[in-house]
Amino acid sequence: MLGKIRYWFKNYWYYYKWPVIIIGFFIAVILFCVLQSGDRENYDANLIYTGPYIFEPGQKDSLALSLGQIMSSDYNEDGEKKVGIIEMPAFSDEQIEEMLGGTGDVADYVRYAPYTIEEVKNKFAQQVFAGQAVICLVDEYWYQLLLEGDGLLPMEEALGYKPTGLRDEYSVYFHSLDFASFVDAAGKLPEGTILCFRRMSTASGFTGKAETERIYENSKKMLRDLFAFKADD
Repeated sequence: MLGKIRYWFKNYWYYYKWPVIIIGFFIAVILFCVLQSGDRENYDANLIYTGPYIFEPGQKDSLALSLGQIMSSDYNEDGEKKVGIIEMPAFSDEQIEEMLGGTGDVADYVRYAPYTIEEVKNKFAQQVFAGQAVICLVDEYWYQLLLEGDGLLPMEEALGYKPTGLRDEYSVYFHSLDFASFVDAAGKLPEGTILCFRRMSTASGFTGKAETERIYENSKKMLRDLFAFKADD
């Protein structure tokens, strides 16, 4: 009997492998969207950090509080100014070796195992495809993935004007903004951290077009407020 089951499964997999994989992918995306919409707080805007850095205790809350304080208005008009931050540390093998100086023991390497690029890549792709975070703080590796996948909106289009100091039409170095130099929690992020703005999620059909557009427009307001902030104000 077991042999017949194996034989049936092999034949089924041979003929229907790709439909099963594609259907499985969309089921995973739908589940991701449902969980996100059910679990997330009612933030005015969301931001994602992906790069070779693990936030210190309290740093993420401090950064989120500072972002809320520079908001020019209560974007979603719920009586609170709240910004959500998705922390997604990701290290290349070279970055891990550099951090540990080649002298780390097995426990050190195990600690960083969940944060390797290969471990994080699928989670990052899900966020880009279906997540709520539109404002991205990333290092060069993740920036290139977004750029090559046509996942970024030009800064001029996102802001409504062309700012000075851009590194290219899609991005700016985060530390070139007054906010990063004025707010300690922001300044601790690695030099070379890139600020960019992704295109609207292609999963709006799952999450609801009106809701996706509302979040997207609020994210544009947050981006404008980041650029407008001046340390001497």
